[in-house]
Amino acid sequence: MSGKRYLLDTNAIVALHRVDVIGLTSKQTELIGLIVKLRQQYRLKLPDAIIVAMAIQSEACLVTTDSELQDIQDLEVVNFA
Repeated sequence: MSGKRYLLDTNAIVALHRVDVIGLTSKQTELIGLIVKLRQQYRLKLPDAIIVAMAIQSEACLVTTDSELQDIQDLEVVNFA
């Protein structure tokens, strides 16, 4: 790397990589239950639990720099570090 820092707009990522955007609504009780379970089991912060649960439920790989998420069962993590 050149030492420059980059900030990526999520809309740019979606446009460039044709990423599926997954939403969360109050009617998704199964997903909400998984979020609660993950928070309790792994002591995750709410945003991390939401992201992890959505990745697990949609069978998506999670691209992250957070190495702690690699220990979560049923989650495929791609380390972006």
